[in-house]
Amino acid sequence: MKKKSNIGYCAEEPARQKMISLKRQIVGATWFFIIVVALLLFTFLISMISSYQKKADEKRSKDMIAYAETLENNLTELRDVTGEIYSQNSAFDGINVYPSAAEKWNNVYDLLNVLHIQVKSNKGIAGLFLYCDSFDWVQYAVNEKMSFTDKEALKKAGEAALKNNDGVYITFPLFTEKDTWYSVYMKKASAAVGGCIQLSQGLPEEKEQTAVYGVISEGQLYETWSGDSSVKDIENETLISSDQISQLLPGENHIDGKVIYLHQLNSDDLAVVEILPESIWLYIDKIHAVLMILIILFFLAAFRLQQFVYYELSRPLEDMSGALENIQAGVWEVHFSASNRISEIEDVRQSVKTLLAEIEQYKIRFYEEELEKAKIHRQYLQLQLAPHFYTNCLKNAYYMLALKEYDNAEIFLQRLSVHLRYLLQKDAAFVTVEQELDFVENYVDMQKLMTSKSLSCRISADEEVMHKEIPILTLQTFVENSVKYARDAKGSQLLIEICIKLRKTEDGNYLDITVRDNGQGYPQELLDAVNQQNPIEKEGLGVGIINLQKRIQIFYGDNASWYFENGDGAVSELVLPEKSEVRE
Repeated sequence: MKKKSNIGYCAEEPARQKMISLKRQIVGATWFFIIVVALLLFTFLISMISSYQKKADEKRSKDMIAYAETLENNLTELRDVTGEIYSQNSAFDGINVYPSAAEKWNNVYDLLNVLHIQVKSNKGIAGLFLYCDSFDWVQYAVNEKMSFTDKEALKKAGEAALKNNDGVYITFPLFTEKDTWYSVYMKKASAAVGGCIQLSQGLPEEKEQTAVYGVISEGQLYETWSGDSSVKDIENETLISSDQISQLLPGENHIDGKVIYLHQLNSDDLAVVEILPESIWLYIDKIHAVLMILIILFFLAAFRLQQFVYYELSRPLEDMSGALENIQAGVWEVHFSASNRISEIEDVRQSVKTLLAEIEQYKIRFYEEELEKAKIHRQYLQLQLAPHFYTNCLKNAYYMLALKEYDNAEIFLQRLSVHLRYLLQKDAAFVTVEQELDFVENYVDMQKLMTSKSLSCRISADEEVMHKEIPILTLQTFVENSVKYARDAKGSQLLIEICIKLRKTEDGNYLDITVRDNGQGYPQELLDAVNQQNPIEKEGLGVGIINLQKRIQIFYGDNASWYFENGDGAVSELVLPEKSEVRE
């Protein structure tokens, strides 16, 4: 159905709706946008901070667990090695007996070999020490990481602990110049064997620079590493008191402006801790602070935007809206009264005035286009109902019945019924590729029944194009043209090939449609006519093709293209956008 233009057309107006203020709508929309964006920013910020805190807590807990497991494993190695020497080594028992000086030195020599072997084979053990002669004489085996001053300090500390403690199993931590150590000794009579581990072994590789790491033993903290910490406000201040240590629980603790992560070892009454100053940087990162600043700047900018929108946009737009209402009422000359300082709005005002001056010319062009569409549509209907083809169809059906070829007649009439239903469907400007291919196959089958001349049609189509839409009779136009003009040119079988592919480009997806036959090809004057951007019909040549080209121009504008040539027959190629821009 031909479309009617609304220009200059007056219809009965519906009941006038309640009017709203343009200023109020613009300002309200601006504030709505500001509030929504602010809520989204706050939600995003809170989500980021929450995620950051969760990951930081998980990392600290995992670091403490890993630290505790390392110390636990090292202590287990040390206790196992010391206990084995203490309870199972005959040379250690011989040191306390001294049947002779030679036997004593043999036992000491054997034990030293054992100590060196154990230190080398157990990486968690920093050193092993053997005391005899009432603990006044000591032999040892230490790893290469232990400094001379640390070794001497550990020797003296072990001697003092063995002489001043009557127990069989003795443990104690010790600060030295380079590190913090934990020693385990077992003594028997006037001899003892023991060793030490580094309490700094197992600390996280990525340490927090404001943190203090340490080990708690018997209610006292022994620092193993400290960065640029602000946990201590006064130099040499006790980091955490015994009373505070007694209040600590496994996990996260908040005490006296400090955050303490604690994990208890399974033995020896030891626990590892990470101590951090209570500050905002425990809960947010630098990126969060930057985002907060950006949110504040957004609010300042949003307030300025609201002022700008209200004073510089809403009032001039309200004035323009009034002018457009006058145009709708038939007043073509407009005058803008509101002050304006924005060049773009002034450009719009001038454009409106220019547009009004060109409306008459536009109406003329519009009606001309409508007439052209109507002409093409009439030609399309004429092509649908080509009288010669249907006269031949009826004659063929009559001859089939006269010759008592009832089966062929029934099939032929069924094909003809499908053919007519497809052509006479209402408002079918577009059909799917699958529907058009079915129609073409039906037409080819009709032609095979109508004539004894050999005809074959090969179809190659990508699966993904079968449900894409194309203008109706796009393929049929070329197939019918081949049947009419190519089949009689040669005595061999007429072969028609249809190939449809989906081409994906940066500008969008396109359907590449190619139809070729093995006939004599297009006449040169027809090729000259149809290969133009605006094809013109010449003496009745290519009516169907030129009509299709004009329909494609209406539907797709300049986004479609075509090319026709001769190459062992007629070759026709169309390139259509995946979706049409204009629909009837």
